[in-house]
Amino acid sequence: MTESIYDFIKQSEKSFQWAIPVDKNWNWSMKDQIRQSILFKHGKFWNATNEWENKMPFRNIALPILNLQYRAEDIDVKDVLLYVDDPDLHHLSFLVKKYHDEVFVKEHDLDTLFDEIKEEKIDFGAALVRKGEEIPVFESLETICFCDQTNMATGPIGFRMEFSPEELYEKEKIGWGDTKYGATATIDQLVAYASAYKIPDTTGGQRIKTPSKYIEVYRVHGVLPAPYLKDTKYEKEIKDERYVRQILVCAYYKNQEGKDVGVVLYRAREYENPFMIAYRGKKLKNRALPYGGMEELFDPIIWTNYSDIQKKQMLDAASKIILKTTDAAFANRNKVGDMDNLEIAVLEDGKDIGQVDTYPRNMRVFDEWINEWQAMAQDIASAHDPLMGKEAPSGTPFRAQERQVIEGKGTHEYRRGKYAKFIEEMYNKWIIPLIVKKIMNGSRFLSELSADEMEFVADKTVRGQVNKMVTEKILNGELITQEEIEQYKQTARDEFVAGGNKRFIEILKGELKSAHLKVKVNVAGKQKNLASTVDSLTNVFRQIFASPGILNDPRAVKIFNKILEYSGLDPVDFATTGTVPTQQLQQMQAQQFKQAAITAQPTE
Repeated sequence: MTESIYDFIKQSEKSFQWAIPVDKNWNWSMKDQIRQSILFKHGKFWNATNEWENKMPFRNIALPILNLQYRAEDIDVKDVLLYVDDPDLHHLSFLVKKYHDEVFVKEHDLDTLFDEIKEEKIDFGAALVRKGEEIPVFESLETICFCDQTNMATGPIGFRMEFSPEELYEKEKIGWGDTKYGATATIDQLVAYASAYKIPDTTGGQRIKTPSKYIEVYRVHGVLPAPYLKDTKYEKEIKDERYVRQILVCAYYKNQEGKDVGVVLYRAREYENPFMIAYRGKKLKNRALPYGGMEELFDPIIWTNYSDIQKKQMLDAASKIILKTTDAAFANRNKVGDMDNLEIAVLEDGKDIGQVDTYPRNMRVFDEWINEWQAMAQDIASAHDPLMGKEAPSGTPFRAQERQVIEGKGTHEYRRGKYAKFIEEMYNKWIIPLIVKKIMNGSRFLSELSADEMEFVADKTVRGQVNKMVTEKILNGELITQEEIEQYKQTARDEFVAGGNKRFIEILKGELKSAHLKVKVNVAGKQKNLASTVDSLTNVFRQIFASPGILNDPRAVKIFNKILEYSGLDPVDFATTGTVPTQQLQQMQAQQFKQAAITAQPTE
């Protein structure tokens, strides 16, 4: 007998609480891993307390390091370059790029999506993205209530969420609560049972009173028993199947006896895995998550704060004034805590009183221990002082610091390259088909053109106008000279430029029907020795440039083009031919000869 949907969800959620063996002496819990990462990132201990007398200091050494990684491994939407992979239609790449940058990115807020994936991947070691109705949807790992802890990409995966009535009614647009999709209750019925509190997964079952109602909802994806889709439109096509890939949405409410009652809001078949996972590093065997940016800092965080707690206790002791005396009756005769300033205390003859020494002499040892762990944290995370923006010690050569920065970025550039590959795959799988679909319907939008884009559009526009003018002249039997063509061309260009750089761009319906779109994610400066290479080539070129005639040598032109290429520039934009007009060359050589003659004259 097939286990009910509700029992399956509750049992899977319960099993997710247990740790799994990663190795013989290593048990690991994905749920605990994520929770500890969140707490440490925000400066909280595992068993934090809000009572002041029990509070302990927390030195948050992780947040500055994470912020560095967010910056160093960032990829912006402007790094995504869409182009038409067809030599005959390559000019249409301009239209595709402008539509992507000016319309699509803004409509779907891809900047936020990129940042969410990046930060989650850095914090926890991986980020989860799901195919949405249009663009990919970021799935926070915090909402996972169960999955295969050995490999998140396999096995069913469930998400636990709290929806307000307003949010739940929005889901009616995609079929939630509709009997056609196997719903056993409507949204109205579910909202009627809802209560004005939340029970977040992190509170251990504690209720949080809220001003509005909230409904607990579970969304499950995966290959599950086919009977779960019974009484749906998919029942006939899966009648011979035992397991099929599907999505289930269930909700729970409390009945009059206080027990959970489950209802189905949505059931549908999925024909492909709707998830992609962005990994920060190499996946570990028997573990769903690789090493995350927070996990690799756990030990430095723990022992740094251990030392701070010890220092705090030493300071507490040092702040107390403890008196010692040989006069046994002194404390009875004098209430020291109530004494005023300059009040005189009387001792018996031959007795003495003094202060107990509570000076924290071992404080320096803990300071050194803290510095060692902080240095280790920076080494582990490739967050050395120059990258953190800290001033170098006096006397540090500039070149040495520059080399440190270049080498220190190597790890971040490697991870950035992996992230770029993930974005490229995500575009090819989900985003480009959507862009093609939207572009085929045509689009008209206002765009601000750069200088290069203005030049490109002006050339294409003027060429079209000139060809049209020449064609009309010839068809009318009129003669036209090259001089007239050049004059018309210049007039047309001047009129176009006078219109400014803000232009309406229109993509006609079906214009890109035969175009094959591809995407390239440009990660500038991926090679770690790039700056050094540019510096070396620049020094060589300075020597070559001292003799202008050398520009006739194709080898010099080749070096110049390499400088442009390694600097992230396109040599084609500079149209370097490697030749210098003869008259200009003769003038430069004559000037050099004259300067040499003046220099050679003896001084009086």
